[in-house]
Amino acid sequence: MMIRKARDADLGGIQTLLRANGLPVEDISMTLIEGFLVAEDARGSLVASAGLELLGSSVLLRSLAVSSKWRGKGVARELVTRLEDIARARGQHEVWLLTTTAQRFFERSGYERVSREDAPDEVRMCKEFTILCPSTAVCMRKQSTQCAAPMTERPKTF
Repeated sequence: MMIRKARDADLGGIQTLLRANGLPVEDISMTLIEGFLVAEDARGSLVASAGLELLGSSVLLRSLAVSSKWRGKGVARELVTRLEDIARARGQHEVWLLTTTAQRFFERSGYERVSREDAPDEVRMCKEFTILCPSTAVCMRKQSTQCAAPMTERPKTF
């Protein structure tokens, strides 16, 4: 298993993975995937993805999807940890997200449920909040001032 920064050639695979997990793909584009990481298996097949969407001074963790055969192996947790490390390295110590199915996963990862109204205006105005996710989606936030080890010092094998 290898986790790496998404490339333009990954766009179709990311969209396919998101569709298979019932997640929105309408705004997934070459520009947006610049903030994505992907996990691929030993054959080079895409098995997971997640991304950060920069929204002014805020950041939204989005589009976390893992193929069914790779669930429960720590891939999602590693993707989230690496994206949080990237956010902190950029000076952003608050990560926001919406979820309809993974609230317990994110709670175990240190996220707290908050009201959508608590999100900064730039987050509340993004497509994910206004159009793509249902109003029933749970809004969550993680605040951190600790700086984790850089991604290169965090090897992970699956």
